[in-house]
Amino acid sequence: MNSPHPVPVKVDAQGRLVLPRHLREELVSLPGQVLARRTPDGVLLTPATPAGEPALGADGLPVLAVGRAVSNDEVLAAIDRERADR
Repeated sequence: MNSPHPVPVKVDAQGRLVLPRHLREELVSLPGQVLARRTPDGVLLTPATPAGEPALGADGLPVLAVGRAVSNDEVLAAIDRERADR
């Protein structure tokens, strides 16, 4: 999806968010696996990281499989976000 344009999301009578199919397919692999974070602009929904135990890499450092290759820039951005949340 990666569109900079907002996508309308409905709220049902029970107060649940109803996401369009293309967003559900992109964000959710199993029910309940979406993280919601407050931002200055509102709420940000992101796919939840799969739970797992880190394995040790060849260099002895912990490695956590996330299901896809992650760039160094993504790792540094994640570290910066984590530090900002503290």
